[in-house]
Amino acid sequence: MNIERISGLLEGLRQTWHRSKSRRRAMRELASLSPSDLSRASADVGLSGDDLRHLCRNDFGPSQLLPQRLQQLGIDPEYVRQAAPTTFRDLVRVCASCKACRRCARDLARGDVQAGMGDYCLNGPMLDTLTASLDRRAVH
Repeated sequence: MNIERISGLLEGLRQTWHRSKSRRRAMRELASLSPSDLSRASADVGLSGDDLRHLCRNDFGPSQLLPQRLQQLGIDPEYVRQAAPTTFRDLVRVCASCKACRRCARDLARGDVQAGMGDYCLNGPMLDTLTASLDRRAVH
């Protein structure tokens, strides 16, 4: 084994460990909230309490995969967050409930943004609409 491969393997393990540690910390923080505090916190981000818990348990999801998919589609995630906050919250909520996050991560890592858009990506129709809308604005 060469040194680059070993280094890459160790870096991957380090990242996995950090994600796992962050996920456990977030789950502990959610568990420590009273039901009313959990309800307020989830409402603040436009999610249900169950969606918020699922989001914290997920390795990938909206914090990583949604921005990647938007960027690969040629859409600035920050622009959508600022210009259409309700739409962005809906995209995050749907992404958080997705069961195909590992498949999505593999497709996006390969740069294959179209994979899943009509198959498993629950946000596919909304992303198509968003892309068409932004394309129309660029033409005018």
